[in-house]
Formats: sequence, C-alpha cells, structure tokens
Amino acid sequence: MLSCMKINGELLKKVLDSRPIYSLLRNYSHNVEDILHLDGSGEENYNFKEKYRVLDEKDYARFFSKRSLKREPALTRALTSMVYKIGKQMISLAEGMPNEGIFPFDRMQMTMKNGNKLVLEENELAMALQYLPSQGLPSLLKLLREFQEDLHRPPSLDRDVLITNGAQHGIYQCIDMLVDPGDPVITTEYTFTGYNSALRPYDPEVLRIPEDEDGLIPETLESVLEERLSRGLKMPRVLYLIPTGNNPTGTIIPAARRRKIYELACRYDFLIIEDDPYAFLNYSNVKPPSFLSMDQCGRVIRLDSVSKVVCAGLRGAWMTAPAPLIERAERHSQAELLHPCTLSQVIIQRLLSERSDLAAHIHSARSFYEQRCGALGDALRGLSHLAQWSRPKAGLFYWLRLQGVSDVYNMTFRTALEHGLMLCPGQAFQYDHSAPSQHLRLTFTRIKLEDIDTAVRRLADVIDIEQKLELERLPQRRATER
Repeated sequence: MLSCMKINGELLKKVLDSRPIYSLLRNYSHNVEDILHLDGSGEENYNFKEKYRVLDEKDYARFFSKRSLKREPALTRALTSMVYKIGKQMISLAEGMPNEGIFPFDRMQMTMKNGNKLVLEENELAMALQYLPSQGLPSLLKLLREFQEDLHRPPSLDRDVLITNGAQHGIYQCIDMLVDPGDPVITTEYTFTGYNSALRPYDPEVLRIPEDEDGLIPETLESVLEERLSRGLKMPRVLYLIPTGNNPTGTIIPAARRRKIYELACRYDFLIIEDDPYAFLNYSNVKPPSFLSMDQCGRVIRLDSVSKVVCAGLRGAWMTAPAPLIERAERHSQAELLHPCTLSQVIIQRLLSERSDLAAHIHSARSFYEQRCGALGDALRGLSHLAQWSRPKAGLFYWLRLQGVSDVYNMTFRTALEHGLMLCPGQAFQYDHSAPSQHLRLTFTRIKLEDIDTAVRRLADVIDIEQKLELERLPQRRATER
C-alpha cells in the first residue's frame, strides 16, 4: 500500500510539474511551405546570450504584477489535466465533468471551400464538447509546439504554448500578469485599440515611441530609456508592438531594427509582447525574422491568431513564451474562463495539421487582400492634395494624415455619416481618446471593389467640407485666444 502511494505521489508530481521543453529538440521539418517561415533568411547570427544573461525562473518573478503573484493553481483544474494525461488507468470519483452521454450531438460536419470535409463523430466529437485543461487541448498543444518550431526556429530555451481565446485574450493576460497600476509601459505612438482598452484600468504611464516608414524608431526608444534611467525614474517592464503590419500604420519593422529593439530589451530589462496577427499578410519582398526567432535570452512573449487569415469567430489564438510565463498565464486562464472553446480548438487542430492546404489558403488570403490594398491605393491618388499616407507594407489598413483638419472626430461621427460614409478616427489608436487627431484609418477588407472609387470620392467631399468648416472656426479661435 505504501509503495502504491509513493508511486501515485510521484505520478501526481510529474503530472503537475512537468513542462515540455520543445525548443531543446532541433529536429526541424523541411516540408513547410515558404510562406510558413517567419525566421528570416536563416543566415543571421545573433550573439545576445554572449553579452546578456539568459533569464531563469527566478528572474521572471520581478516582472509579475502583484495581482498575478497572488494567483495559485486551481486544484480542480489540475485534476482535469490529470484526466487527459493519465487516461482511463484509474477509477475516478474526482473530476466534475459532465457525462458525454448527455451531449445532444452525434455527428458534426463542415465542408471546406476546397471540397474537403471536416467530420467529427463518436469519441472525437465527445472530446470536442468536453472540458479541457486550461492550457489547451493536449494534441493541439503538441501540434503548435511543432508548428512554432518550424515557423520560427527559435533558439534553444524552455518555452511552451498556451491556447488563448483570441489574441485579445492574450493581450489582456499579459497586461494583468505584468502591469501594476501606475507602471510605465512602452508601445508605439499609435497602436491597436484593444491594447489601450486593456491598459486603461491600470492607469499606466504610457511611453509612446514614434514610428517612421519602418516602424518603431529604436534610437528614440533608447533615448527615452536612457533619460529615465539617468533621472532615477521607474523603468518599464513591458514593450508591446505589432512588428508586421502595425494596426493602424501598416509598417513592418526591418530585421536590423528588430535586433536593436531586442538588444534594448536585454540592456534595459524589459519583456517584448510580439503581437503578430498580420504576419502572413506581408505584401513586401522582405520577411524579417520574428522576435521569437531571435529570443536567446527569454524575453519574448509571442501572440499568434488565425483571425485575419482563417476566420475571426473561432477565436483561435495562442501564446508562445518562456515556460515560467506560460505557467503563470495558465493560472489566469483558470480563473478567467477555465479554457477556450474545445470545439474551436479541435477545428483549429484539423486546419493546422494540413500544412500544404493551410499554406495554399494563406497564399489565397494574402493575394485577396493585396488586390484590395492596391485598388484602394489607386483610388486614393486623387486625394494627394487633401491627405498624406504611405502604402501599407502589410496588414489591412491605410493610415491617412489629413491636411487642413486639426481634429477628425466631428468629421467622422457627423459629416461623414451624413454623406453615407463610415470612417475610423485616429483617436481609436491613441491612449488618450480625448486628444485631437488628424488621422484616419481606412480598411479595405470588406468593401466591394466596385464601391472603392465611390467611397474615396465621398471621402474627398467630406474632407473638403471639414476644411471649410475649419476655416470658418479659425477667426473665432483667434478671437478667443486674445
């Protein structure tokens, strides 16, 4: 009896403590389509770990927020993990999972556009409708570890993967895990509205680093960090960025800048949240390496999503990061949602397991959006006297700076709507929504190609009206200023 208890105790410890070290195994697949490579040219040599130490488990404790440090593993969630790892070797009176016999579905079938059918039935369907470990569907996690290895070929490090309920969920987890109220955080001057929304309850000090046509300017970032250090100010622990097709600016950070930014993370001791939903919507001839692919020192949290190239409603996304960060993030998932939808995870697993079909679909999606990007760009040429912009190198958006309009808010929510046109104001991508903005974000994803010229003509009319209104208001402003 004692020996049996000892064995079960060792098994329990192994189940609860073990973490796959997938980046230590360097047996790469050579069957991945070219579009599914995000590791750059493969010729770059990085020597970060020769200059900076690799973070270990104890180091990450200084990055965790006070709230995160209070989170403890949920024992019932640990039992669910044991069910999937141990299987039917034991008789169980433990887990609070419903009996699959009461589920009302016998068979589910989805037909793909290429004619293939995705069929779920019997045991697989029962599993797809059942509770999961908070980290995710074990077979999908295994596939994603291999997928990330093939795409990024990251340096050897103890990393793992966590399934998230969309990339926004991953963003929220990172902020809750790494940011305390009032903390300084780094991001680009204009960035994804979902990041700002998640940040706002924490009242952070937002260090907004400007971009040029090549994205975040590392020299400016270095200057800001060095100035804070010299003044003895609190240093940021987190940099959030969208390196390929930044939302809203459409920039791609080139390889040399990425290396510089990563080195600044090592030198000034912060983590990089690499949110990369547009990685496969790169319309340029250059594919710079992902931050994950150069992460020798354990400073990158990468967020991936199928929302932009497969479908948004599946909420299919995952976080890849050093194992101590994944373990901590899993505790957040245990408290927030138990786990993302099991059925979605099974569908995503099927989609990702067919690499050649996936690559063909991504090629098609990129071509589809590139055509629309070009069509909108052609139509906008007639607005050169009204606005300034650069053609996006990646992603789904044009970023316009209007001339003669000091704030687009009234134009967006009044003038444009009166002319049958919906626009997205620059305020959506500023941390301070109340600050004036001269920018508009134009999206080309869902508009019909035959409607693009009409939309741009209406936009020209709306800008012209707003410029005239601006001139009418100008004397009143000057009189008020006296």
